[in-house]
Amino acid sequence: MEGIKQLLKHYKLWNTYQEQRALLIWPQVTGKKIARLTYARRFSRGTLLVEVSSATVAQELAFLEEQYRTRLNDLLGKEVVERIRFTPGHFARPRVRKSASISPEDRKRAKALFSQLEDKKLRGSFERLYLSLRQREQELLASGGKRCPRCGVVFNGDGDICPGCRFDEIAQQNRGD
Repeated sequence: MEGIKQLLKHYKLWNTYQEQRALLIWPQVTGKKIARLTYARRFSRGTLLVEVSSATVAQELAFLEEQYRTRLNDLLGKEVVERIRFTPGHFARPRVRKSASISPEDRKRAKALFSQLEDKKLRGSFERLYLSLRQREQELLASGGKRCPRCGVVFNGDGDICPGCRFDEIAQQNRGD
């Protein structure tokens, strides 16, 4: 983690990373039951925007804003979140993902890919990250996902290309390329 921290600091991204962690740790702050009814959508200028399943839930959670804000800042280690705004959002039914196991070939590939890294902890972290991403890909594919023919990312959704490539395509059309 120290190597990643230094890299982010070098590119002046450390503070932004620290602020955006509020999105990642939101479920940890609220607990499983509340996390299922909410989604930390965006963090900007001290305000965490949280989409909730209904106006009633938004109203109830507004009473707990100070408690959640305090917990978030405690976990972040500094006063980052000044305000939490709860707003009703659209909650699609979660897709049921089929479980997939990591193949021995994937484990060998992970070891080979990162074998040149001298730092044992860093090498292990990258191997675990690679294997979890491969497992996620396999689960998405088993649950009806598809692989984008342009960039290779696995995604769920409409169309033949992933949302990122679709965005690039629209941007090119708008530029007149």
